[in-house]
Amino acid sequence: MTAEETIPHILFRIELGIDKKIDGALAERLGEALEDLGVSVFLHNREATDGDDWSVTLTTLGEPDLDAICTQANSVEEGIVERNKMTAERLPETDWLQHVHDNFPPIEIGRFFVYGSHYDGEKPGNLVPLQIDAATAFGSGEHETTRSCMDAFEQIARQHGFSNALDMGCGSGILAIAIQKIWPDVKVTAVDIDPESIVVTKRHAEFNTVKLEAAAGDGYNTPLARQNAPYDLVACNILSGPLIEMSNDLYSVLKPNGFAVLSGLLKRQREEVIGAHQRAGFTLAGVIEDGDWAALIMQKKQGA
Repeated sequence: MTAEETIPHILFRIELGIDKKIDGALAERLGEALEDLGVSVFLHNREATDGDDWSVTLTTLGEPDLDAICTQANSVEEGIVERNKMTAERLPETDWLQHVHDNFPPIEIGRFFVYGSHYDGEKPGNLVPLQIDAATAFGSGEHETTRSCMDAFEQIARQHGFSNALDMGCGSGILAIAIQKIWPDVKVTAVDIDPESIVVTKRHAEFNTVKLEAAAGDGYNTPLARQNAPYDLVACNILSGPLIEMSNDLYSVLKPNGFAVLSGLLKRQREEVIGAHQRAGFTLAGVIEDGDWAALIMQKKQGA
């Protein structure tokens, strides 16, 4: 057994055990409420024949506090989660790499070949390799929101170049790295509210020989984000609520004619997010849809 295989990755997957069908709006509210209690929240529409049927799965680093998770979920809707129906499964340490092999296969997204550090196969010569740590394979590009952002970058790259970019809510850093790979001369800043995300982002930048600056903080109020502004490109893959709340802050750090790629929103939330950004001074430059999710390309009005 190699040293890498024996590194403890104490991750738990928590199923909330919700008996009734829930729609996307409730699933998103649950996700927002639970995101601070784990390292990732996964929302999935099982596409029931008679409408939405969403599941919410939480992953924690370390043993979860199921009582706290239950209380937090029930603060969104009373009685939505019953404590005795919740389950927590620890992901085994010794077969972690096999788990990643099974659940994080290499994928192609546009010009990129995204693969885990566990992958030892061939890499297509016609694609740009982008490596993600097998031990922290969150934000790996598998989710529709990440893919949509990267598709949006490809669209913009056909006609535009950039010199100063920000990845707001960087998570694993995959979008920050993709930006630098697409526009090699761009200065990249990455910000996340979670300090662990910054550790992961910096590690991924090293894997991919990408230079960037990264810091944890409170959104656009993070000192590094303010210091490196204004930007001509901002990527923000979070959730619709924070996107709306941060629309004016985004406007303040973006150069005139600059672009913002926004994701983390469901298709049915598209008009609400667009409206908030139009009121802030943006125009809609494009929409990319992938499954139930959407990404928006917004541009700051010329001369603003």
